[in-house]
Formats: sequence, structure tokens, C-alpha cells
Amino acid sequence: MENHSSHPIGAAISSTISLLSALFAVFTLQNLQIYLTMTASLIAIVSGGFAIRYYYFATKKIKKNKRLIP
Repeated sequence: MENHSSHPIGAAISSTISLLSALFAVFTLQNLQIYLTMTASLIAIVSGGFAIRYYYFATKKIKKNKRLIP
């Protein structure tokens, strides 16, 4: 009988390839597109909310300054 030694580097490479293949199978390009679209939509909604807030306070400040100027 031969004595086989373990190969930790080969095992690590095989495990990494296996995990990456599994992740790619789960997140196919179609699913990835859906997640990217949803994320971009949420970012657009949040930035729109901040824009509304900014312009609300900016116009409020301008109106307040116009009242003070005779």
C-alpha cells in the first residue's frame, strides 16, 4: 500500500473553485440584473427625497431673507 499525503493547497483551490461556481449558479446574470435595477431604483428614490428636502429648505431660506430686506 502506498502512503498518500494530503495536499492542502490543492484542496483550497478546489474548494474555492467549487464555492465560486455555486455562487455564480445562484446569482445568474438575469438575477444580478434584477438586483442591480432594484438597488439603482432605491438610490434614485432616496436621492430624489434629499433633493426635495434641499430645495424646500433653500426656498424657505430665500423667502425668509426677502422678508428681512426692506
